[in-house]
Amino acid sequence: MRDLPYSATDLALPAPAPLYFRYEKFLANTDYEWHRHPWGQINRISLGILELSLPERTLAAPAEYLVWIPANVPHAAHIRQALDYVSVYVAEELAAQLPAQPCLIPQPPLLRALFDDFCQRAVTGMSDRWDDAQARLLVQRMVQAGSVEDYLPDSADRLLRPILSAVRGQPGDGTTLQAWAQRVHSTERTLARRFRQELGMSFVNWRTRVRLMQALSWLKQGKAVGAIAMDLGYATPSAFIAMFARQTGITPERYRRQLCAG
Repeated sequence: MRDLPYSATDLALPAPAPLYFRYEKFLANTDYEWHRHPWGQINRISLGILELSLPERTLAAPAEYLVWIPANVPHAAHIRQALDYVSVYVAEELAAQLPAQPCLIPQPPLLRALFDDFCQRAVTGMSDRWDDAQARLLVQRMVQAGSVEDYLPDSADRLLRPILSAVRGQPGDGTTLQAWAQRVHSTERTLARRFRQELGMSFVNWRTRVRLMQALSWLKQGKAVGAIAMDLGYATPSAFIAMFARQTGITPERYRRQLCAG
């Protein structure tokens, strides 16, 4: 796949100096076949979930994350809902500061503000030294923000493995970490530490992500929001809707309408 030709669009663009922005509006259920780019690429969506296929795995990213794809890495994309999309090509000198593998990068407030400013001004290439400085600061903030390999990481840890398997199989299970500690003959403190060390997040945060991914699947199948909320263990539909909106920037019903519109 690394022999895939570059697209005519990429070949017609100037090299990023140090960044080059592209803006697109995607319709629901848009697919991009396997391709690669001559430069590292930052992907940013306005809402929902961006799904990327890589040679060895699938990467799902909600709107709160940037997706970093190094130069020449083959990938395909599926976009389930209509959204605004920003693609940023990164010059080699700055790309070298970012991870060598595809990953997700969170957007803390300053990083988001730097991006928003470029987007609001519809900047493509850097027009002056101020834009150049802002571009370099943006990449620096990406480096400082850290990265994760996946939105829903896994672990082979002997204590966590049965918990992760059970939650994936039954996302609505409300078993507390304290109760899980008793089942796996450990302590709540030990499990909390293992979650942070192995997965980079708390048990509750990981379970919320499992529930979100299950909700996306059920919404696509046409399941009612109230039924989804109940089956995922939420006390009320409003609690589920609030979680969904925090994670994706869009309500479940709007997500479903955009799927149907495609």
